[in-house]
Amino acid sequence: MSGKGKDTRQEIIEAARNEFLTHGFEGTRLHNIADHIGVTKAMIHYYFNTKKELFEHVYKQSVEVIFDDLNEVLSKDVPLFKKIELLIENSLQKADQSPRVLAFVITEISRKPDWLQPIFEEQVVLQVGAFEDEINGAAANYEIASVSVQDLLLNIFSLCYYPVVAGPIHQSLFSIDDSSSEKGFSEKRKGVVLDTILNWLTA
Repeated sequence: MSGKGKDTRQEIIEAARNEFLTHGFEGTRLHNIADHIGVTKAMIHYYFNTKKELFEHVYKQSVEVIFDDLNEVLSKDVPLFKKIELLIENSLQKADQSPRVLAFVITEISRKPDWLQPIFEEQVVLQVGAFEDEINGAAANYEIASVSVQDLLLNIFSLCYYPVVAGPIHQSLFSIDDSSSEKGFSEKRKGVVLDTILNWLTA
């Protein structure tokens, strides 16, 4: 494929990402993507047979943006509490850096679980065995309460991701300016989330 062909394909993907993140699968029209970058719908179909195929490509990339290095954090050779801190830091940074992508990944899979959940599960395979052993070992030594790895990760993800997904609600409830609420989100939340998780584990 020529350099120009690669550029055109990438332009289509980037324009599609913006449309899908803004309007979702149902609200996106291929002609809007084509018009945005000055190509025809036929050119889009040259690279992607259907809107569904293009959407799946964008969705897979978006899942990777949010979850691609979780296993790397889980496998770090650091003490348990430090690893929990790194998991929180990682999750908050992803939410801070890519709030629209995070909201897109969660919202679209909620709307179309039968279609997108298998794609998500193919993209994200958490390797939690060693982390679970660490948690169970700490509980056996009475360092923390006995909790499941699923509950621990669910609490971390909920505390880190929910404020971003529900951002408009919080802006209305607490009269938060949109621009100020997005900047530095991870730094503002890290201490709160870490204290909440550690207090729960050591209560």
